[in-house]
Amino acid sequence: MPDTTSDNAARLPDVTLTAAGSEREVKLGQLGVPVILVFHGQDTGDAAIEVNKAVRKQHAGVDEVFIASVIDLRSFPSMFRGMVQPALEKAYHNAAGRLPAEADAADLVVLLPDWEGSVHDAVGVKGSTEKAAVVVADREARIVCIDQGDNLAEAVLAALAGLVGT
Repeated sequence: MPDTTSDNAARLPDVTLTAAGSEREVKLGQLGVPVILVFHGQDTGDAAIEVNKAVRKQHAGVDEVFIASVIDLRSFPSMFRGMVQPALEKAYHNAAGRLPAEADAADLVVLLPDWEGSVHDAVGVKGSTEKAAVVVADREARIVCIDQGDNLAEAVLAALAGLVGT
């Protein structure tokens, strides 16, 4: 795990991604709160639900912790984006429909398509379509945890313990 106080610590890439469904622009390197990114594909998306549930039990406020899915879509040629995008939007609306009426879905359901796999590559995550991974970064976008093990929620909560008041 990189030292969170080091200026040489690995950082989230300073890129802007557009969330499926909400069209929210997300600047990964400039969120100003601890960040949890769940890297997955279609078949490993359940990990994102598990991580979200575990984190939101302890850190309900979106101003405390930012959580997003980074979905590896590099296997889809650009000509198929028109078919994949509606499926992502449907997933967003399905998840948003399960939230309480007062909740802002754009803050709580953040699905970030990684069409070229560039965000995966930038943080060193491989094979997330077979086994999901998490990346946790501090307020300054310094990566403090990368985990692709069997208990991602536990890894995330442990990493957050030093970043967010509990």
